[in-house]
Amino acid sequence: MSELSGTKELIFDIFIELVSTLGYENVSMRDIAKKIGIKAASIYNHFETKGQILEYAYDYYVAHMYDKRKPANEVKKLIETASAKEIIDAINYTFETENQIKYTRMVLITKIIYMRLFQDSIANSIYTDLDKNNIEYIVDILTHAVIIGRLDSNFNKEIFAEVLIGARSIMGIKEFSDSSYVVGQVEKESSILALFTQLLSFSIVEGCQLNDCAQ
Repeated sequence: MSELSGTKELIFDIFIELVSTLGYENVSMRDIAKKIGIKAASIYNHFETKGQILEYAYDYYVAHMYDKRKPANEVKKLIETASAKEIIDAINYTFETENQIKYTRMVLITKIIYMRLFQDSIANSIYTDLDKNNIEYIVDILTHAVIIGRLDSNFNKEIFAEVLIGARSIMGIKEFSDSSYVVGQVEKESSILALFTQLLSFSIVEGCQLNDCAQ
């Protein structure tokens, strides 16, 4: 994926801004050019088609979608003594970053993916792969917690991970596919995470020391 800079970067950012608000089919190269204040022909020096800009948006998203997710081994170390809330906070991640431009792009492209989920095979594939990867990530971490005795051995890691990710995805589809949604965190997310924190807390083995748990 080529780097973004100058006019190309401006075209890209205006494209995702317009498409995330108006929908892909309702945005033309002329609309993008008008918003920027350049001739439509100038866009073709950087992108051959509108579809190519959309593909670039998808590539950008795939390249950065796990940037803010903690490495599994780091979370496994934390989970040895962490509370239920600390565990949920560790496995949960957003696109928030000090780089506001990047954060805005990731949220807007997320919105585009959800808007196009049922009509675009690439958007659907990104969405499906992201959910699958996040579920596997959570199961891997919780399996470690069970192995060392930090979680009850009867705790169903797979169902917990699938329901947690599924709930967030369904909420995301509802919120992000709404054209009135603007950049910012989904308010309902904190309530969902609080619920899963409570569920997890029921299976936490309190006062467990790693050496004792591992035996």
